[in-house]
Amino acid sequence: MNFRDTSFSLPTAALAAAVAVLLLTVPHRAAADNLASGTTSKLTNTAKPLEKSGDKPADGQLENYQDLILKAQNLTLQQDRLQTSQVLIRGIQRETRGSGAYKELVRALEELTTVFYTEKAQSLFATAQALIEAKPREAIEQLQEAIKTDDRNVTILNELARVHLRFDECEKADQSVKQAEDVNPFSAEIKLLRLQVLACQKNYDVLTVKLASHDPDLDPLEKFTRGLQIQDLMRHKDLRKAKTLLATWETQATEYPEVYYWQWQLSREANDPDHLPDRIAATKYLQMCQNLTPRKLQSLRFDVDLCKQKSTVDKFLKETATQNPMMAPTSPAQPAGESHR
Repeated sequence: MNFRDTSFSLPTAALAAAVAVLLLTVPHRAAADNLASGTTSKLTNTAKPLEKSGDKPADGQLENYQDLILKAQNLTLQQDRLQTSQVLIRGIQRETRGSGAYKELVRALEELTTVFYTEKAQSLFATAQALIEAKPREAIEQLQEAIKTDDRNVTILNELARVHLRFDECEKADQSVKQAEDVNPFSAEIKLLRLQVLACQKNYDVLTVKLASHDPDLDPLEKFTRGLQIQDLMRHKDLRKAKTLLATWETQATEYPEVYYWQWQLSREANDPDHLPDRIAATKYLQMCQNLTPRKLQSLRFDVDLCKQKSTVDKFLKETATQNPMMAPTSPAQPAGESHR
């Protein structure tokens, strides 16, 4: 289906208003005012085609970052997401990391590659989100239909990749992540998904290299990389460093179930005949997973392994309950297969 089909497209004024809201900052305020006031035809008509030699207008002067953002706005109104991203990516590549221009271009890229072009796609995405916990397979179907309607929408691609990863469908997740990377190679969310795909594929050599090299783009989602880092250290038998990292993680995320899962795993890895694996950590993990609120689930949505090991931990607690009955789990775990988490 052509996503420009007017039967499913957002009205031009509505899309223009959405773009105006997204980019209503001091550097773009004039452009945003034009969009919001309805002068979209003028903006659309003045959008110049991309030059093969670079982002230079006819007078030969290099466009500044504000010009590139305006061009990207115009292309968004034309529902051309690929061209939008290419304009902004080229601008980002020529700016100094951390500069004001760099940050503005990255922010514009993030926002314009995730905005919905059609009401149908947005509706399908909302339906998928409502189904993810109870009926994840149906959620995948909704997301697949949504991406057909709103091509290269990073919001949809990221969610589709996450649901596939929760089912350990590594190659399907990889396909979605590759498409998202083509549109926004600077996104923290997409870079996290790449690490998660590598772990799913058991491509540990590449994963180790990526985890060892500090990527500042990942800083906003750093806590979601901790489990991957600890698992990587355990594979390399560096338990001391893993314990140090885990201790730091625990002080930063006391309400994160995975902290206690890895405490339990590290206690098992120690293989100390005088100490049983950490039942307290296992019990806490299980209880926190069982008591996750919708708000908490939302705050931890980037972790595709969140509470995936409930059945494994519950089995351990039941098998070892006779050794210390006082530490038996306080409530039964959800049966395996009942949820993808």
